[in-house]
Amino acid sequence: MEPADRSIGRYLASQRKLRGISLDELAARTKIPRRNLERLESGAFDAEADGFVRGFVRTVAEALGLDPHEAVMRLVGEPAGADEEWHQRRLWTVVGLGLIAGVLLIAIGFALQMATRWVVEPSGGEPELVYRRDAVRSLAEQVRAAPRPEALEEQAPDGSRNEEAPPEDAAPR
Repeated sequence: MEPADRSIGRYLASQRKLRGISLDELAARTKIPRRNLERLESGAFDAEADGFVRGFVRTVAEALGLDPHEAVMRLVGEPAGADEEWHQRRLWTVVGLGLIAGVLLIAIGFALQMATRWVVEPSGGEPELVYRRDAVRSLAEQVRAAPRPEALEEQAPDGSRNEEAPPEDAAPR
């Protein structure tokens, strides 16, 4: 049962009295029997929100010049714990999405790791792990392994050593 100050019956009775309309006049306007209007205003229908009661409230509100949707909403009200239930559903949705995202990230990381290696089975039996060659790294290794230009001794066409001083425009290393 709702508190007395939130009762739809008391609300409609106070609005009827404010407008100076008698129960007999309201019954004539709405075609609802006086006895049912008295029960509505006494709060007998406050606990029930079925179609008949909603129809009574809507009809009486229209006859009094009130917004019928607002009057029905006063009758129905908010279900108990609706906000709490919504927040809990929202929390579980966020937690579920977070878990799904975490699993996806782990799967993508594993797939990327596996994509960087190839397994080759030699004819001998056990598989061996072969890493894909990196072209930039192999080029850098070749440059490091090559002899340094200053270490090369220039030879003259006749096979003798050329021990001239290096050109002046050559930068020292």
